[in-house]
Amino acid sequence: MAARKKTARESTPRRAPRAVPPRTSRDMQRQRLIEACISALYVHGPSNTTVERVTAIARMSPGIVRFYFDSKAAMLVASLQFLADEFEQQLLIPVSRLRSDPVAALKALVELYLDPQIASPRKVSVWYSFWGEASSRAEYFDLCGQKDANFTALTRDLIGRMITLTGQSQLDPDAVSLGLIGVLEVLWQDIAFQDESRIDRNMVKRRAMSYLRSLFPGRFDGARTSAASRELPLPSAAASMGTWQLAGHVAQLPAPDSELLVGAGGGRAVIRRGAAGLIARRLPDSETGAAADGAPVEVCERDGFIFLLAPAAALD
Repeated sequence: MAARKKTARESTPRRAPRAVPPRTSRDMQRQRLIEACISALYVHGPSNTTVERVTAIARMSPGIVRFYFDSKAAMLVASLQFLADEFEQQLLIPVSRLRSDPVAALKALVELYLDPQIASPRKVSVWYSFWGEASSRAEYFDLCGQKDANFTALTRDLIGRMITLTGQSQLDPDAVSLGLIGVLEVLWQDIAFQDESRIDRNMVKRRAMSYLRSLFPGRFDGARTSAASRELPLPSAAASMGTWQLAGHVAQLPAPDSELLVGAGGGRAVIRRGAAGLIARRLPDSETGAAADGAPVEVCERDGFIFLLAPAAALD
């Protein structure tokens, strides 16, 4: 019998889903120390953050730190590196993938830059406290400076694309992008000195979008920057009541079987784009252990953004 000719689909090897490497106990303990270090930095600043204060917050023995960090300085640098990596994964990468549509990209940039996942009082204060020490520590300066340089380059590129799109050649892309960065920086400064419960995220994001609307009339009208305005669904009856948390942008899940690791209610979760849509499950952490692995987390998509349902008490 003649051999059946393979179709193009059959001839192409099926790409295996990218496996999420399991976190070891050592990884979880190290991350627990980093999170505690960020909290200590928020309260005390780099100069007054001590190993004892960090381990007290983490509820760990001071002696355990030497198994993960060579010194207090190494722990501080690791904490800053964690924030820099988070900024890249949660903002720079998804916004960069939207470059071909600068309107959508700039909306996403404002949304993500001012979202509590990145712009919580705790994290913003840590960024500023490190900037205060940067002149005396090359490691701090390199990490802070690279984060700002990457963000400035991305913003400049998007503004340049907007000017080309709208034909407003009279606008200076350097000046306009510097103005947007200045607006966002001032809003970050306001966030740094407030309690989260007193921050009106709707108002904060509207102020940033007003700058863009004033320069590009008609392009950002009706831009929705509030999670609540997206009419997110009610949690299912099986889920605990909680709050929808912005997890990222759809650009971070560009293809079937792609996965995204995010923070979720004090822990970590993985979001996967399957054939039927988005699926999310919780990963084990140092508090819940392996029993939490695979526990489903409610997830939804609105206006290009991805949201996870997190218990209200667990939100930062």
